[in-house]
Amino acid sequence: MWAKFARFILRNRILIIVVLTVITGILGYYASKAQISYEAPRLLPEHDTTAIKYKAFKDRFGQDGSVMVIGISDSTLYSVKNFNSWFDLGNDLKKLNGVKAVVSVARLQTLLKNDSLGKFSTVAVFPEKPTSQKELDSTRKLIDKLKFYNGIIYNDTAHATLMAITFDNRFLNTKDRLEIVDNITAEVNKFVKATGIFVHYSGMPYIRTAVARKIQNEMTLFMILAIIVTAIILMLFFRSSLPVIFSLVVVIVGVVWSIGLLVLFNYNISVLTALIPPLLIVIGVPNCIMILNKYHIEYSLHGNKEEALSKSIEKVSISLFMANITTSIGFAVFCSTDSRLLYEFGLVASISVMLTYVISLMLVPIVFSFLPAPSLKHTRHLQS
Repeated sequence: MWAKFARFILRNRILIIVVLTVITGILGYYASKAQISYEAPRLLPEHDTTAIKYKAFKDRFGQDGSVMVIGISDSTLYSVKNFNSWFDLGNDLKKLNGVKAVVSVARLQTLLKNDSLGKFSTVAVFPEKPTSQKELDSTRKLIDKLKFYNGIIYNDTAHATLMAITFDNRFLNTKDRLEIVDNITAEVNKFVKATGIFVHYSGMPYIRTAVARKIQNEMTLFMILAIIVTAIILMLFFRSSLPVIFSLVVVIVGVVWSIGLLVLFNYNISVLTALIPPLLIVIGVPNCIMILNKYHIEYSLHGNKEEALSKSIEKVSISLFMANITTSIGFAVFCSTDSRLLYEFGLVASISVMLTYVISLMLVPIVFSFLPAPSLKHTRHLQS
């Protein structure tokens, strides 16, 4: 069986390269559309009682985690200059696209009884910016009487106050949230530059944005580090640039296929699925090493390049298949869980491992069938 498979690969080299190129192009197109997940990871299954209660809570009270918080702890805020800057900051943030509401000590509301209508009316504590320190101090005394806000919007003991920015739910779990957070921080930086007051950021939109960016950056970082480490190992082992270059090409093709599959399955890049590309690099490179090593061994025995490539496919295929299928099954076990996050990771990882196995088994012998036969320098590692 494996002998026929080896002959099929070597006799249809051009056709296989064309097919692999077309598939890589298609999946590469889908991979370019991959999106980072901007939602909180769902670790619990949907039928779990806690998850059901959480969903009911959101249905009743609205989307959670829609408030970004800016906090400061500085007594100089209540100077007219700094307070007016804080006042302007709130107004500027309210005008931003995607911001639904802004609450701060400069934008508080108080209740006034309307006897004629028989109801309460809300009135802004600061309808306009204070023009003097005396006016500010007077209005601040009124704020002190509004005990409802104490410990929520301000804390006199710590000289702390916050500004709560509510996001529009339509933008909350989309990539637009990144732009909104960037626009907010840009406006806040203007306030910091004008007043010299240090600002702290918090709230789920800010934290989830930071996490999404960290996933994206670390996915790229881990891929680069994995490529560098495996390239060094390959270079030390084979003492030639060609095995290094084409082995990395093989695993990069596998990475493109995995991300393309992720998009085809309508999944986003999450904390776990972001690990698949670097995992495929470190799993795929040993496939290439074993094929090339067997090719060098066979060539050193009889000096026939075509026969050596055929024998390397025939003899290594089964051992590589067992190694990759067991790894694939290990990832596929996650599909048996009720966690959507683990299911997505397990499904894409298990399929990608086997696809990388097929790609390496076909592409490595085909590429080296077009290259010159290995020299004595390239097979010296066999005596090490």
